[in-house]
Amino acid sequence: MIRSVIWELCQNYTDLSDGDIRILDNLAQQIPYISDITDTDIFIDALTSNGIDAIVLAWASPQNRKSLYENSVVGELAYATSEPAVYRTFQTGEKSSNIHGVSQEGIPIAQTVVPILNLQGQIIGVLIMEKDRSEELRQEEQVQFLSQTAEHLSNTLMFLSTTGSRFEDWLGNGIYVLNNCGKITYVNKVAAGMYKSYYGSDPLGRDFPFAIANCSGFDELLYILHDPVEISFMCRSYLFQAHPLFTYGETSGCVISFQDITDLRQKEQELVAQSTIIREIHHRVKNNLQNVAALLRLQMRRSDSDLVRSEFSACINRIISIATVYEVFALQSWDAIDLEDLSKRILDGLIESSALPDQPIRTFVEGRNVLLPSKQAVPLALVINELLLNSLKHGVSRTSEGEIGIYITEKDSKVSLFVTDNGPGLGVGKNQDTSKHLGLQIVDSLIVDQLGGTFCLERNEGITRAVVCFLKQNGEVEA
Repeated sequence: MIRSVIWELCQNYTDLSDGDIRILDNLAQQIPYISDITDTDIFIDALTSNGIDAIVLAWASPQNRKSLYENSVVGELAYATSEPAVYRTFQTGEKSSNIHGVSQEGIPIAQTVVPILNLQGQIIGVLIMEKDRSEELRQEEQVQFLSQTAEHLSNTLMFLSTTGSRFEDWLGNGIYVLNNCGKITYVNKVAAGMYKSYYGSDPLGRDFPFAIANCSGFDELLYILHDPVEISFMCRSYLFQAHPLFTYGETSGCVISFQDITDLRQKEQELVAQSTIIREIHHRVKNNLQNVAALLRLQMRRSDSDLVRSEFSACINRIISIATVYEVFALQSWDAIDLEDLSKRILDGLIESSALPDQPIRTFVEGRNVLLPSKQAVPLALVINELLLNSLKHGVSRTSEGEIGIYITEKDSKVSLFVTDNGPGLGVGKNQDTSKHLGLQIVDSLIVDQLGGTFCLERNEGITRAVVCFLKQNGEVEA
């Protein structure tokens, strides 16, 4: 039965000669004995016609020990990517010893591979021995655990011996040492003082107050305080953590350390209060700017001159753009502002207030999320406002569907902002003179003087593009 299977597999998957197949067939009859002697799974693989992967020709498992495999793997392919030791031996002709891997059933194994040669000294197959490493790994984990425990103890004793310190000097923390029944066997001065002020008695020999950690026993205490946990009582805040103690691999007690973080929490509350005040200031600045804009609108309506109304409208839009910055400050951090969010808000506001009701305009904002410092956000908001107004006034056609877009990129702290539209424009070119347009003069002035950047207008294939480039100031992080 074995002979027919090996011959069939070799003829279907390999380029081996009949003489080579006969050698492998004879060896396959011996591997059950090898398996019993070594207490391992034994395989014979042959290289397939592609010269890379192998085919499993034979398999034997020990009679007195459970195999690594539930089902037969004879006839399955052993791919080079999952069987690197087999591939290496086929390629080099060298033995591969104790190569670690994982079986198809997920069992950790050690694999040894030796080449099988024909009479001419050519490699015609490999003999593979696979050994279960589960027990070995378990022992390694135990040794590693004991090594770490010994190292921690050694470091602690070394620290105490070289500094003359005791437990109570560790970082100024409070220390409780408990046995495995939850009894307090040691406290330092900080812990003793806290216990006495809370319970009015000496803590030594008493049960640890598990109610502090909202638990009922020692094991639950270790679970809850495995990581630092903030606990508040007696109008103060503490950070508690449990450190298990082991004797011969068994839990013999634990050290409960705690740190008073009341002052830290008070400072955090003060920062939150300051943050609230600053956000309220930004909110009021925004409201005041909006009130100024509203007054200008009232004044604008008293004029019959289209030119005057146009200038009023431009001033109102600039004020609203600055107000938008402070609106974002009121919602986000005042240290930095999201350029994409700011651009969307200004664009949406201008489309709502400046576009004609029957004027179809598609808008979008794309690109990287970039955080800018506040002192760069205000001039850039005015720049965005002027460029978008320019697109609305001169770029977008009123007879067909218009499109206005904003692209944002950032590389090596250099921010590039592109405002594009598909309208007829003003005959813009790379050398276009912008001195006659107040809005573009404002853009030039803000970019050069306040942002230290560059600005140009381009038109290509029916698209007008305003390009703004400047360096993002240091100290800010990209979102």
